[in-house]
Amino acid sequence: MSGLAALDAKCSSRLGIMTVSYYLWTTFVAVVVGIVMVSIIHPGGAAQKEDSDNSGKPIISSADALLDLIR
Repeated sequence: MSGLAALDAKCSSRLGIMTVSYYLWTTFVAVVVGIVMVSIIHPGGAAQKEDSDNSGKPIISSADALLDLIR
């Protein structure tokens, strides 16, 4: 903070703009990589196929799952 405070206003505003643009660019890249990975891997696809068998597992509602986390 002290180093940023020592800079003049023009230089610090340029540094702020560069920081925000870097943050937005890395966020965009992370979103694109995530979408591509989900498209390639299809997470949860095998779990959905196993659940369709009705292998005798009890059906748990989302409210029961939430209450189990609290207990």
